[in-house]
Amino acid sequence: MKSLKLICLILLSVLSVNSYSQNGIRNLLSSGFEDANRFANAYTSPGSDAIIFGLANGWYNTAKVKNLGGFEISIIGGVSQIGNKNTSFALNENDYNFLSFESGPVTQQVGTVFGQNSPEVIMNIVERGQELGSITLPQGLASENVEYLPNIILQGSLGLPFSTELKLRFLPEIETKDVSSQFYGAGLQHEFTDWIPGFKVLPIAISGFIGYNKFEGEYRFTEQSSLISATNQRITTDINSWHYAMLVSTKLPIINFYGSLGAVSGSSDTRLRGEYNIEAGVDEVQGQTVVDPLRLDSSVNGFRATIGTKLSLAFFRLNIDYSFQEFNTLNVGINFGI
Repeated sequence: MKSLKLICLILLSVLSVNSYSQNGIRNLLSSGFEDANRFANAYTSPGSDAIIFGLANGWYNTAKVKNLGGFEISIIGGVSQIGNKNTSFALNENDYNFLSFESGPVTQQVGTVFGQNSPEVIMNIVERGQELGSITLPQGLASENVEYLPNIILQGSLGLPFSTELKLRFLPEIETKDVSSQFYGAGLQHEFTDWIPGFKVLPIAISGFIGYNKFEGEYRFTEQSSLISATNQRITTDINSWHYAMLVSTKLPIINFYGSLGAVSGSSDTRLRGEYNIEAGVDEVQGQTVVDPLRLDSSVNGFRATIGTKLSLAFFRLNIDYSFQEFNTLNVGINFGI
């Protein structure tokens, strides 16, 4: 059941970064809000960054925009490479007020949401020299042998006046017992070669693109931890992703090639929500009842380059491309339209 839930969350492209943070991050509240927030942000930020970059994938497969009234329906799937540098971070216990490693040096590499702690890493909660309890740091996706982050997107494109194309994308709203999500996006592509004198006769097209994605998700859980009791426990995520690019492609009848240079920017806001009764911990939190105790923020700004090829057969088109960015991605698109 845990593996099935994880797969579902990965396909939602965002809540996978939270399935392993439940008891581990909740228990960290016992060490105080500052320590809990410091660890939780370092643990989850690679996942949020990967999602922001991932949402920028698959927007285009040519620099040539559609004629007025032309349309295309696309199913776009991709896998993003996580990379070793995103699976762990250096945790220095001197940066924390009440946490110290049970064994080993004061600075150790510990797993992020994409990583794994093998063997498990245990930290003690210590106040004024007295040990108040211990916490096992949460595992990440590597403990389920996950090395890539997949996504799938439905997208529609429509040719507008003045050499412009509108793109709309979405995933159907998902609502289950413990997961809900919605995703949508919009983009505009404008072809410059249509209005630059002499360029129309050349076998290439050049255009500019701007696109925006929005993802909102919620993961609800009922498991209780040993140090904290809670009600209405859930994790919510709100992600915004922008992609800007200059595109160039060939204009041949059957097989074409395309490429782009651009940038990705975005932000994520993840909250641990609910009412939490901290039964044991440091003086500043012990015996308290807190509401919505953690907020995890992340933002990215990065460059991106894409190369790809497209095969056109009547109403059917197939494209494949590879994007070089913080999380390199392979995309495949199946497209139907005129």
